[in-house]
This record gives sequence, structure tokens and C-alpha cells, in this order.
Amino acid sequence: MEITDVVVHTLSLPAVESTKADSSQDACIVEVETDEGITGIGEADSSPRVVEAIIDAPVSHDKSAGLREIVLGRDPFDVEVLWNEMYDRTYFYGRKGAAITAISAVDMALWDVIGKATGRPLHQLLGGKHRDSVRAYASTLFPDDPTDTDHMRREAEEALDEGFTAIKFGWGGFGRNRRNDLELVGTARSVLGDEFDIMVDAGMVWQEDVKGAIKRTNELDRAHDIYWMEEPFYADNLDGYRRLSEATETRVAGGEEEYTLYGFREFVERGRPDVVQPDVARSGGITHLQKIASLAAERGIPFVPHGYSTDVIVAANLQLIAANRNAPLLEYCVEDSPLRWDLVEEDLTATDGYVEIPDRPGLGITLNRDTLEEYRVEF
Repeated sequence: MEITDVVVHTLSLPAVESTKADSSQDACIVEVETDEGITGIGEADSSPRVVEAIIDAPVSHDKSAGLREIVLGRDPFDVEVLWNEMYDRTYFYGRKGAAITAISAVDMALWDVIGKATGRPLHQLLGGKHRDSVRAYASTLFPDDPTDTDHMRREAEEALDEGFTAIKFGWGGFGRNRRNDLELVGTARSVLGDEFDIMVDAGMVWQEDVKGAIKRTNELDRAHDIYWMEEPFYADNLDGYRRLSEATETRVAGGEEEYTLYGFREFVERGRPDVVQPDVARSGGITHLQKIASLAAERGIPFVPHGYSTDVIVAANLQLIAANRNAPLLEYCVEDSPLRWDLVEEDLTATDGYVEIPDRPGLGITLNRDTLEEYRVEF
């Protein structure tokens, strides 16, 4: 079997809100085609136009090449070899950031090809599944207006009605004022009751104020029992992560902006997070998320992959969660976007707060070609 092409689909809603932290407003879907008629699906959660350029770029020299040039004519079963070669040959402009997100998409598609070629779901290729379904948490945003407690009430009520037992609020107007933060989270807690888990994603709001982050995290936890505090600082502020983790009983989560096993090893050793959240469409694809999950397992840290875009990422995360014993939760974006809900044909709906692990070959999904065409952006 040989790879014959890498096709990039750049998708976008008609209007994108530049100030909204919502990755479901656009999408970059990648397909790897083979000479045996098997096509693999992947996704890069980054700027779609940038990813497209990285895949389409010609060769400049041995450490600066586009990904299509690297993988054409190669055997998709050589997935580890191809990951290393893509990493080596993009080193001049890569190592982290957009280059790794593009590699992630191609890698994901390669694993999908392998699963389809062997007739096996991805979790079997990764060693088998530890669970048939996984508890999902509704993932949504704080309101932009930090006084809008009605927004919190609506989101909490919807999560209850849909059967979830956990919810995460992030970004928006959080972190500007301690009293508003307490009211926002307190409103959700009053609706959800004491047994419901509430996560908070600070959206890196406390980058310049580690002691403030410690104080605010402890205050929120004492008042409203938060399950974790996520991404309080920029990814490179490892000392801030360590200081917060050591100064609070609240779990400290992060990693969606980190890349590859190499970055996560330093994050775990220096930042001391309580939960690691690599993104399969950013952090290195299936190949490196498996390595990151093993690193976390060695340290007794839960592996909860990040995902805030389409069902391509949800499907990949479900396969990874099934294959790793230290993966207790699925992030389940509840944004009202057709790219979130209409891009694949299969049903990955959460029922009573749980999502079943697909047993279909590969990632277990089929792209909805009508949705691809409707939201395609041509440059």
C-alpha cells in the first residue's frame, strides 16, 4: 500500500467571532489517500490556512519540507517512521506550534488508514480497550460579560437536562474580578447541586500573577468545590504551574498548548500538573498522545485529552481513552456549530453523561461530504 495524496479541507462558518475562544468556528480536515482506495481522516486544530501551507509547501532543504512531499509514495503502516521523518524534515520551522498540528492531522489519518486496512478499531491497534464507554463533561464558555449569571444558569440547566454529571466553563469574562468569578461559579453550583462536578478553565488569565492565581483558586474551591483549575498560565510558565499545584488541594490541569512527548516530559517534571490535557489535533497525533498517556500513567496522573472542535477529534479521543486506563473523562464541546455536530455521519452523542467507544474500523467515522462542501473555503 502506498500514499498517493494528502488532501486538505479548509472549513469555516460564514461569520467568525475573533474574540470568542471557540475552535468550532472553523476546521482543518486532512485526508490521506492510498493506492488501495482506503482514505484516512485527520484534523489539525490550528489556523486552517497555515496548516494547509505546511502540508502543501515544496522542499526547501532537508530540514524544511512540506508534509505531502515527505509522505507521498510511502507505506502508511510505517506510521512511527513517518512521524519521525515529518518531525525531522520540518525542524527548521517546526518543533512546536503549527508544524506539529499539521503532523498531528496526517498522523491521525495514517492510523485511520491502518485501522480500515486491518478491519480493526484504533483502540485494538493501541492494545485493546479498558472501557466500553466514558463519562463525558459538557465543555462550554463563561459569558463575555462577567456579570451575566443568567448565562451560567442556562448552561447549567441544559447540562442537567442532557444527563451530564460534569461541566467545564472557560475563558470569556472569567478572571477579571473575584466577586464576579465567585458569583458566576456559584450560580452554576446552585443549579447543579453538590454532587455535580464543575471544572474551571482560566484561559491563561493569571500569567503575570501566580500568587493571585493561588488565592483565587483556593477561594473558588472553598466556596464552590471545583473539580480542577485548568490552564491558569501560559504553557511556558512551568514554575507557575508548579507553585500553584503545590499551594492548593485543587487539581491543576493543563497541556492543550504543549507539543509532543518532549514538551510534556518537561511539563510533567517541572510543572507538576495533576491532570494532563494533550490535544490529539495539536500535540502530536495518535503516535505521541499514546506516549504522553504512558508518561502520565507512570506518574499517576490522569490523561484527559483536550478537544474543542469537530467529531473527528471526539472520535480520536474516544479511541485513545479506551486504550488508556488512566483516562477517566471525555471533553465534550457543546457549542452550537454545524462543524461540531454535522461533519461526520456517525452518532457520537452523549447519553446520560456517557459516550460509547466506537468499534468500527479506524477512528470509526465517515465524513459528511455535504457539510464539507457547504463550509469549504477556497483561497
